[in-house]
Amino acid sequence: MGEVDTKGVLLLDFWVSAFGQRCRTALAEKGVEYEYREENVQADKSPLPLESNPVYKKVPVLIHDGNPVCESLIVVQYIHEAWPHRAPLLAADPYARAQARFWADFIDKKFYECGTRLWRLKGEGQAAAKKAFIRILMRLEGELGDKFFGGDAFGFVDIALVPFLSWFYTHETCTGFSIEEVAPKLVAWGKRCMERGGQGSVRPPQGQRVRGRPQQEIRRRVVYNGSTMKPVVLLGFWGSPFGQRCKIALAEKGVEYEYREENIWGNKSPLLLESNPVYKKIPVLIHDGKPVCESRIIIQYIDEVWPHRAPLLPADPYARAQARFWADFVDKKFRECGTKLWKLKGEGQAAAKEEFIGILKLLEGELGDKKYFGGDTFGFVDIALVPFVSWFYTFETCAGFSIEEAAPKLVAWGKRCMERESVAKTLPDPHKAYETLGVIKKRLGIDERDRAMADLETKGVVLLDFWVSPFGQRCRIALAEKGVEYEYREENLGDKSPLLLKSNPVHKKIPVLIHDGKPVCESLIIVQYIDEVWPDCAPLLPAEPYARAQARFWADFVDKKVRPPYADASHVLWKLKGEGQAAAKEELIGILKLLEGELGDKKYFAGDAFGFVDIALVPFVSWFYTYETCAGFSVEEVAPKLVAWGKRCMERESVAKTLSEPHKVYEFVGALKKRFGVE
Repeated sequence: MGEVDTKGVLLLDFWVSAFGQRCRTALAEKGVEYEYREENVQADKSPLPLESNPVYKKVPVLIHDGNPVCESLIVVQYIHEAWPHRAPLLAADPYARAQARFWADFIDKKFYECGTRLWRLKGEGQAAAKKAFIRILMRLEGELGDKFFGGDAFGFVDIALVPFLSWFYTHETCTGFSIEEVAPKLVAWGKRCMERGGQGSVRPPQGQRVRGRPQQEIRRRVVYNGSTMKPVVLLGFWGSPFGQRCKIALAEKGVEYEYREENIWGNKSPLLLESNPVYKKIPVLIHDGKPVCESRIIIQYIDEVWPHRAPLLPADPYARAQARFWADFVDKKFRECGTKLWKLKGEGQAAAKEEFIGILKLLEGELGDKKYFGGDTFGFVDIALVPFVSWFYTFETCAGFSIEEAAPKLVAWGKRCMERESVAKTLPDPHKAYETLGVIKKRLGIDERDRAMADLETKGVVLLDFWVSPFGQRCRIALAEKGVEYEYREENLGDKSPLLLKSNPVHKKIPVLIHDGKPVCESLIIVQYIDEVWPDCAPLLPAEPYARAQARFWADFVDKKVRPPYADASHVLWKLKGEGQAAAKEELIGILKLLEGELGDKKYFAGDAFGFVDIALVPFVSWFYTYETCAGFSVEEVAPKLVAWGKRCMERESVAKTLSEPHKVYEFVGALKKRFGVE
């Protein structure tokens, strides 16, 4: 980077940027005079920001005595450290500092990202984003102190969040809800912040400012079943580069600690869930009962709590800001792009490889001819990057290239790092890391998905489904009635397969029937398709046009009125209480009576033949117990003929082998309640 021709303090910014407003607010809090230069971010950027921020080419950039500092949260920390004698933005206590960094990072990762989806998306996508955004607001409100996030003192987290106040009206208008209704304390906090003179021109009150410790910090002490823990405990997973960072930092400092291996694939320990309730992920460092989360935040905490040995961050504020920038770059670019190398195939992988090589060269350019990224001293950036050295073999093997050819100085740096005991004893063997990738790919279904993508070009019958889905059960029953052999593939509705997304690009839902490479979607349409493609056995729809029309009417009635508990319907019994639930119960009883009236004294809805309407309705028999338990009534008392019909259907092998056991369904609903915080 060439020398920037400016002295003093200069801020390159764009007037509406929430990230730039953070810097303006911090400078105003500190009383720092600076020159403001408005950048045209939507057209040609001036040479100065391109030269000052060659990595991201974005605002804001703070230039202090010719030295550029990039990324808003890093800039705010730099301002705090460069002008330490007025209006501290971060607390003196290391744990309070770590918590502040965690919540500011949460705002960037969750609040900003989800808020952006509110105005970018429509329909179901926007509705899901609104639900997630409301949960984020409530979580932030729970973390808020009595006055500010840092207690009585306006500080780092307040500065991170306050610029988004201007966007609250946009969030509300785009999605039709009131932030004040869901998070009144957060709105009141915003009004207090605005009393400080407005964003970007805030001035601290006269007199000495006393920084109070957040109430949340005082309360959050982890006790694990009353058992005794060592003063320092690290919750990690052996293969995690992020946990390895913490191990290396602790080893460099000579800190003794208790290590607890977490099962990240299965049941996570109560200690992990209690210590990191926001992300529920490792690593977590617990020091004297206080948890610190997120690996880079943990490393800074370790450096601040044990400052007298092996400093990990340099003393100079600008050098510290640069170290934070490059460690952040590793997380944002290196890790993300490296993951693409083993997740993608074909053109996608080729593009990722080209991008990854560019990232390697950028890092190598920053390293230069130095021994470590910080010069002669092993430090923060080295610790952030070095765990990925174990993954170099995996990256090369998956994408077919040589890292040493692309970045020889970076590979030599990795070998130097491996000569350090703290690194050598922590990092796994590269071949073991590659073996672990096989386990990860299997758990994520990546190899199976690659194979699945080819199934659209193959013959045969495949059903994409989810075990408890009444809609998928309809298809299974119809296929069983027809005696059609098929391959069943269970879908993870939280991480849908490429085959499902490609087969049903409109709704992206199960069930999907793939027949000779052609996908058919929507359960009632699938059942009719099955009846038409295999007409010679067990007809599901009557031959007479009017009877067919009536069957379609009643099957459609079932879809519109009888809903499973996980559907997005406002009247579902398990979501409501009191008068709302009573009204829903009355409505459901009316629906059951209507269906019983249509059934009459017939064996099945079509008479003596089990058919289309029976297949549409019978999967919900498994949910009767859930309806009854949630709303306190008896389906058999209000619709005895319907219950008798259900028992007759259960005598059919196609139904008995397909339907879920009622108590399993109820357990599933319990899990949903817990997930959505209903109880």
